Amino acid sequence: MASTAPSRLASDPRLVATRLDLARVTRRGLGMTVAASLYWFGMAAVTAWAGLEPEPLALFFMLATLLVYPLGWALNCGFGGKLFARDHGFGGLMVAMTLSQFLAWPLLVAIFLLRIELIAFALAVVLGAHFLPYGWLYRSPSYFALGLATVLVATLLQWAWPWRSNLLIPLGMGACYALAAAGVRRENRRADGC
Repeated sequence: MASTAPSRLASDPRLVATRLDLARVTRRGLGMTVAASLYWFGMAAVTAWAGLEPEPLALFFMLATLLVYPLGWALNCGFGGKLFARDHGFGGLMVAMTLSQFLAWPLLVAIFLLRIELIAFALAVVLGAHFLPYGWLYRSPSYFALGLATVLVATLLQWAWPWRSNLLIPLGMGACYALAAAGVRRENRRADGC
């Protein structure tokens, strides 16, 4: 007989309440999602109008990610959230989940050196997929959808239009993140009773 312990744990009222409290304290990281949307639309604009060769463009894509975190933190504060919730019981988990995506940087460097044309695709998949655990943690359907949509949309665009992927993937990701931000905003407003 299969054990039901994991399902009982996930539905434990104390765990559910702690997760909802974390979502309230952090405002579900809405500022980071908005900042990521701005990043991707900015990358599309740079691709369309800067006329950069593939190597400087890929380097710009990678280095510009460093701007997302300070911007996202500031926006999240503006939305009334504590992004890392250090004083919360799940604060350490939040930091670990956020830092885990930095472990993909060796892969991104290898792609930069070996298959530079795949940088936008790799960034989209790495940055997008990390939203799946946030979907669970925040009880957020928007983040579940974002985690899946970014990987699916990036894969489809890279496969169908590889010669335009440096423009189409950022546009697709910007749209995915913008839709997710709207959904997260709705989730926050619903939790606030609005």
